[in-house]
Amino acid sequence: MMAQIPGKGCIVLFMSPSLWPQPNASAAGVRTASLLKYFASSKQGPFKFVDYGCGLMNDGTNIKGIHPGVRIHHLPLNRKEKMRAFLHSEVNRDLKVVVFDRFFAEEAYSFYFHNERPDVLRVLDMQDMHTLRYHREALVKNMDCSKNDDKFLCFKDSTYLNSTPLAYHTHSDKSSTKDLQSLLMRELSAIHRSDLTLVCSPFEYELLTRKFGVPPEKLVHAPFFTEIVSECYPTSDDIIESKNKQSENYETRRDFVALGGFKHQPNVDQVFVLKHLWPQIRSKIPDAKLNVYGSFPTMRVQQLHDRKNGFLVHGYIDSLNDALGCSRVLLAPLRFGAGIKGKIVDAWRYGCPVVTTPIGAEGIGDNKDEWGGIIAADEGEFIESAATLYNDKTRWIKCQNLARHLLGECFDAESNLSSVHDAIVAAAENLDHRRSRDYLSAMLWHNSMRSTEYMSRWIELKETIRN
Repeated sequence: MMAQIPGKGCIVLFMSPSLWPQPNASAAGVRTASLLKYFASSKQGPFKFVDYGCGLMNDGTNIKGIHPGVRIHHLPLNRKEKMRAFLHSEVNRDLKVVVFDRFFAEEAYSFYFHNERPDVLRVLDMQDMHTLRYHREALVKNMDCSKNDDKFLCFKDSTYLNSTPLAYHTHSDKSSTKDLQSLLMRELSAIHRSDLTLVCSPFEYELLTRKFGVPPEKLVHAPFFTEIVSECYPTSDDIIESKNKQSENYETRRDFVALGGFKHQPNVDQVFVLKHLWPQIRSKIPDAKLNVYGSFPTMRVQQLHDRKNGFLVHGYIDSLNDALGCSRVLLAPLRFGAGIKGKIVDAWRYGCPVVTTPIGAEGIGDNKDEWGGIIAADEGEFIESAATLYNDKTRWIKCQNLARHLLGECFDAESNLSSVHDAIVAAAENLDHRRSRDYLSAMLWHNSMRSTEYMSRWIELKETIRN
């Protein structure tokens, strides 16, 4: 039976200092939108109101597009009195849960709740582990500095995929090392200060518990929340008819596709890797094109557009169905990153098998041979896999079926959202008991450790004097 928070008409507040959810721009935006929509429309549990607060002004159009019941608030950074008035207003009397969108939101706002509303459960939604992503990016950049032109060199070093950020206790002269060390401490501190943390990737869940010693009771596995697009998976109760429909689906699809917003560095790197690999892939399939979609393409990315050779950079696309529903294969040669890769989940939703790397497949299924595409860790293997999956109808149909199975097994929206909802409700009901045993969190909230709060006070004072 679901735990219930005492009282009726409770409020859950989602917060970000600078980000309004953009479901069509990023995987993180899709994930946040799914949570908002579920909590706003759920008829079970104690939550009657769902709010979204952000440090930036916004007319709320994108939020209302997610669900008309979500209320929005402008909550600028470093404004103590405004936050205090907001938290103690009559309308927020029944506020019971706050969800911080990534660790920098926790840094910006959590101390207000700790000081003013200790009765509110503080939840951190990691999205992905930022430190792990930047750590891997630094390793790849160091390898790129070598004279070897192999873009997949990182996967030939067996230590790369097993490498994680370390806690250094000695001074380093390298600014990159100091930056990563600082980021790791900030991210782990945010997790420990929070009452509950949503972790997207099972790989990162294991990393946090086994490597970094985060107690499992402070974490909840919260992967993507998806549903297949049924029209992209034509099937029938009749086996022969079903096979014919899948064959027709394969035949009507054309070309390769790449996907990913260009404010996210792994996606920028990916498109340059594709530019490097594309001549060899196209030599095997001369009539194929590669359509590259993603919001906020830089001028450098746009300059990769080459119509003559079929490398087409389109930029933002409003409908994923237009990008994925008619494409035969998604190419995702990701060399670094963290979390679950939204482009792969989206491709599968629209019935499009994938060729990717071990980084791209991380956290999605355990069996390389029972995967919704092909996982390649070598340049030559990636090129051959792209050609094979594109040309081999039998292999393509098998991978499409496996993709559908993995979507249901790992990312079912109703099941995963219900689990997150229940974990938050149970934690809120047992809040005092949980905190009484959380000594590390109490230690981090000690005055001597509250640097983000005092930095905020200093910024507010400086801006007040200036004005």
